[in-house]
Order: sequence, then C-alpha cells, then structure tokens
Amino acid sequence: MKEVIKATNLTKDYGNGHGVFDVSFSVKEGETFGFVGTNGSGKTTIIRHIMGFLKAQNGKVTVNGFDAWTDASIIKNDVQYVPGEIAFPDLKDGNTFLKSQAELLGIDDFSKANRLIEKLQLDPTANLKRMSKGMKQKTAIVAAMMADKKILILDEPTTGLDPLMRENFLDLVREEKQNGKTILM
Repeated sequence: MKEVIKATNLTKDYGNGHGVFDVSFSVKEGETFGFVGTNGSGKTTIIRHIMGFLKAQNGKVTVNGFDAWTDASIIKNDVQYVPGEIAFPDLKDGNTFLKSQAELLGIDDFSKANRLIEKLQLDPTANLKRMSKGMKQKTAIVAAMMADKKILILDEPTTGLDPLMRENFLDLVREEKQNGKTILM
C-alpha cells in the first residue's frame, strides 16, 4: 500500500529539551493511525508539521509524496483538519460557519453535513461564541468530515465530547475508514 503520510527523522527543537526529536513513522493509504502521548509530548507539533504550519529543523514530512512545508497548498487539496484548539471566525452561528465552509470547499450537496449533524446531535443554530467546548468540537468535526477529502487529520478530536458522543464519533471514523479514507489522530 502507498505511504500517504511519512515523517523521516523529524526534529523541531524548542530548547530546554522541548520539541520532537528524530521522529519517523508512516501512514499507509486507508489506514487509521493514532499516536498517543502525554501533554507536551509533541503530538500537536507533529501534526502542525504534517499540515505545513511548521518547518522542520531536521528531517522531512511528506503527504502523498509532496513536501509538507514547500507544497502545503497542494497537500490541503486532499486533507481536512480538526485542530486541537478550535477558533471560529466571527460568524453568527454554526449554520453560517458550516455553509461558509461548504462554499469554500465547493460543496453543493449538504446531505452529508446534515447526516453528521444528526449523528453528533449538534445544534447548528447555536451562537458560535457561546458554544460549549463539546459543541465547538462537533461543529469542527462536521466541517472536516463533510468535505469528503481523502485524508483526515484530527488533533485530539474527542476533547469535550461526552462518552455517548465519543462513541458516535468513533462510528463516524469507522465509516470514513470503510470509505477508504486515511485517518491520523
């Protein structure tokens, strides 16, 4: 199987022993890959390198064979991302945000988004600024999964979700995997 995401000797040194050092791994097409670590162990730093937000001091990260730093704009054509810390634009409510995302992504059919909204029991009419952590998380998950891109990168996607919603989320991940998606969380 094709390697979709590959980190080779990735190093980002923030000083005083903080950062990621000589990390190597690969994620194959259609694979669901998770990595676990304590707070501050570098999980988000690695994801930010994959997304092309950070430049490695040493080593390399590729997505579909493209360099994550120099070809970040190309990579984003195939990747949807849920960050660990969600910050929404200054929009009225979840519906407005999701519709703006759909427009940006060229999505005309909102049926998948509606199915995700129902599965996650999201109230998209809620004010974005007043949403709970869990509601924000659900909104971000819907925005990422409705795009139907080949790769999902999810940074701590269940933070703020109650146990029932975590199970519903895992059901959605299983569905995405069955549809051939490559998932890193």
